[in-house]
Amino acid sequence: MTSVGGSQALVVAAAADKPMPIPKKELKALLQVNDGLTDTNNKSLRYAYSKYKATITAVQLYNQIISEGRWPGHYQKVTVTEVRQIFVSKSVWHGQYIPCFHDITNHGEMVEWLEDSGSENDEDVWGSKKTVYHFLDLKDWLEQKKRMKKKETKKKTEEKVSKTKKAQDKVVKKKK
Repeated sequence: MTSVGGSQALVVAAAADKPMPIPKKELKALLQVNDGLTDTNNKSLRYAYSKYKATITAVQLYNQIISEGRWPGHYQKVTVTEVRQIFVSKSVWHGQYIPCFHDITNHGEMVEWLEDSGSENDEDVWGSKKTVYHFLDLKDWLEQKKRMKKKETKKKTEEKVSKTKKAQDKVVKKKK
């Protein structure tokens, strides 16, 4: 009978040595996450961008903690996805945040607008003024910028071709 009780004690002792999942509250504290950025009710684009930047910072801090060996040994390590989920769901991260924000630094005027707490320059950036901007607005804006860039590239290419053709025509005329 004591062997059964002894086995149970060994199982409990083994379980105690195994790292356990880190509570969300402790993970947020370890990664220095501002609780104000974990709200899921605020849907504004500026708030979402703040969450995006905080997510990137938290992932970088997590990677630093792991590389420096400062992760609390009594807790299981988490995945990058779990760090992101402090702020936003996996589907929203991949469906909204990545398409809208991953290349946003290429658009300085939009980054300025996203980081601004006021809305004085809405019309300069967006071309119109709204009370609240959402991901759909930014997706449309980015698509418009992409179309404009394609037109500029096409125009530059046509100008180069035209200059090359003119230069070739001059060479042909000189030979005659």
